[in-house]
Amino acid sequence: MPKKFYVTTPIYYPSGKLHIGHAYTTTLADILTRYKQMQGYQTFFLTGSDEHGQKIEKKAKEAGLEPKQYLDGIITNFNELWEKLDIKFDKFIRTTDDYHKETVKKIFSTLVEKDLIYKGFYEGLYCVSCEEFLSPDQIENGICKISNDKPQTVQENTYFLRTSKFQNFIEELLKTDFLIPEYRRTEMLKNFVEPGIQDLSVTRVSFKWGIPINEDPEHIVYVWLDALTNYITALGYLQNDDANFKKFWAEDSEILQLAGKEIVRFHAIYWPIILQALDLRIPNHLLAHGWILNKDTKMSKTLGNVVDPIQYIEQYGADALRFYIAYELPTDRDGNFTNELFVESFNAHLANNVGNLISRVNNMITKYFAGQIQDVQNVDFDLITLGHQTIDKYIELMDQYKISEAMRVVLDLGAAANKFIEVQEPWNLEKLGKTKELEMVMATLQRTLAIIVYLLKPVLVKNYELMTEQVGLTNVEFSFAELKTFKTIKFKKLGDKKIIYQRLK
Repeated sequence: MPKKFYVTTPIYYPSGKLHIGHAYTTTLADILTRYKQMQGYQTFFLTGSDEHGQKIEKKAKEAGLEPKQYLDGIITNFNELWEKLDIKFDKFIRTTDDYHKETVKKIFSTLVEKDLIYKGFYEGLYCVSCEEFLSPDQIENGICKISNDKPQTVQENTYFLRTSKFQNFIEELLKTDFLIPEYRRTEMLKNFVEPGIQDLSVTRVSFKWGIPINEDPEHIVYVWLDALTNYITALGYLQNDDANFKKFWAEDSEILQLAGKEIVRFHAIYWPIILQALDLRIPNHLLAHGWILNKDTKMSKTLGNVVDPIQYIEQYGADALRFYIAYELPTDRDGNFTNELFVESFNAHLANNVGNLISRVNNMITKYFAGQIQDVQNVDFDLITLGHQTIDKYIELMDQYKISEAMRVVLDLGAAANKFIEVQEPWNLEKLGKTKELEMVMATLQRTLAIIVYLLKPVLVKNYELMTEQVGLTNVEFSFAELKTFKTIKFKKLGDKKIIYQRLK
């Protein structure tokens, strides 16, 4: 029975051009999906857009368009970025999709029948930008801490979800490894759970762009019940074709959800409550990653330091951006992104380490052995053992979703291979006529390169085939296990040397 892996990104708000934050989360999901496929998993990768709410209604009106017409134009930007980044998702959900809207109504009705939703009256401060009713600790000097906008006073009838009923459930859940990294659990418990979970307003009557409920059509489903449930509606939950739901939301499926720390509260508290209320399983893990900073300052349109990923892809290529995201932006803390850091990282790791190593080895095998080594079993034990250890450590880290650390062990192997060249001095072995020793050195390097290239496969997708060609493995299928024995892998004769990653100036 094949193993199953379901990964989701948050659904993104289509209020303008996508930025590096969108590229970050979606690239992480794509890398992990590709890695799981290398491990033999059946995978499902979901991303999408969150298209309802007061802010969209307002922006569409300002543009002189109907909301759906306004949104259709923006969604083309999403698809352009994913295509340029070589993101291979299985489904892109829009919360304006008919099947999603109908299922959200069914979910609402189910919760009403369970007496987990009731009608009441809400009075409080509401942030239009965040689409959230704010508690006092989210406001500073009368301004929302997240959006820096002034919240509105709202008084209206609403339906509430009895989230307070699930206080103990959430306290216990946040003591497990559901939410990672670990310190985020402490944040959630201390700031939002221990003070007491309040019942959640889940409908609005002050705007119309949303999903009207069957019980009371004047009420529109409020963002989080609409947005969060996309993770199951996209799979076919409560629909005629629910095969993907039965398959990927099953108990034996590994479910990983990615979310930035600014929205982790909703995913760590309200989403599990909704699932528990519907008698559905909880995902294995919610990975809450940090922000991308510019010189240690949060990116914002106001400061003018937002990074356009398309610009970087067009100038440097998709692999360069995918690699920076994978290696330089660790998921367990905030990361930095500046043009200087980007160029420095590319040159140090892709050009000098990986690219240069492939070129040197290709050049020497071509020069000394006419492009092909016959005996790949006669190798240096120390470097080959390090390669096997690298494979094991890489798998261990990727299974924990620690992509940045996994990239580091691969680059360390590359550095060790470069050092091996300097110590062994193959050019001197050739001069001295030590052909057997020279063949051992080059076989060791070629096998080590095969490991490095394969481990980089989920990240460097544009140039992966070119790298395998330069190593002598064009159209060769192999696995983690086979890389340790090389009994089934045969190198092909090398062709012309090509520069894969040219140093940036």
